[in-house]
Amino acid sequence: MCILMEAGALAGVFMHGEKIGLVVITLERYFMIVHAVAHRKHYRGWMTKVGVAVPWISGVCMALLPSIGTSRVVNGRCFRMTFWPSKTAASVSRLTTSS
Repeated sequence: MCILMEAGALAGVFMHGEKIGLVVITLERYFMIVHAVAHRKHYRGWMTKVGVAVPWISGVCMALLPSIGTSRVVNGRCFRMTFWPSKTAASVSRLTTSS
């Protein structure tokens, strides 16, 4: 419960999936309009399925897995994204979350 709700892992998966989904839709529409002939010639149905799955897979990899690995319950309190395996990983995390 701590990791999914209090650490914001579930919300992070949804937000990341939403952003990547918009990028996938935008790129597909761009190629359909700007490169119409190539789109008609090369676009297949399986590409739509991949375009739907990629945002959610990336959301799990970029939000849920780091949250599960670095959040802990200590003395009944939930510490979110606190316990990193090395100081380098923690410093990279601070750089990406501050921007």
